[in-house]
Amino acid sequence: MPRYLYLVRHAESKEKQVGQDDCDRRLTPRGMREALLMGTYLYKEKTTLDVIISSTAERAKATAGLMADGLKLDPKDIVFTDELYEASTRTFFHYISELDDTKKKIMCVTHNPFVSYVAEYLTKEEIGDMAPGSLVTIKFDIASWKEIGEGNGELENYIYPEMLNDN
Repeated sequence: MPRYLYLVRHAESKEKQVGQDDCDRRLTPRGMREALLMGTYLYKEKTTLDVIISSTAERAKATAGLMADGLKLDPKDIVFTDELYEASTRTFFHYISELDDTKKKIMCVTHNPFVSYVAEYLTKEEIGDMAPGSLVTIKFDIASWKEIGEGNGELENYIYPEMLNDN
């Protein structure tokens, strides 16, 4: 059975204010709408997930929660980890390789430029700078998450909020 990794760049966030910790930045109203819209789109497409893993930054946590709402997932299916905030590629791959192999469909909500780089690294496709709130779906024909690596994923989909409408 194939495995799927859904890489999500957090939705549009407010600019960092003077003296504010970057982790405390929140989503804009537009970012909130778009994160919910993306989750609803995935639900309508009959996408199922085993788990959502999110950075602990406020904007990523909010994106994950709103996408879970749109997907009609239980909030208990979201795992928050500091490892996805300012993650190095090595840290990310170590984290993913340690995932339970019974989980076949995983969403990671994280940050740019990291998320764009990882999507290109895994697929060897030119994706460019992922837009806020965008999602890349990568399919792997691997038996274990330990096998995830450079170029062994197939780009299935790249969608971003502007592609969708509220209808």
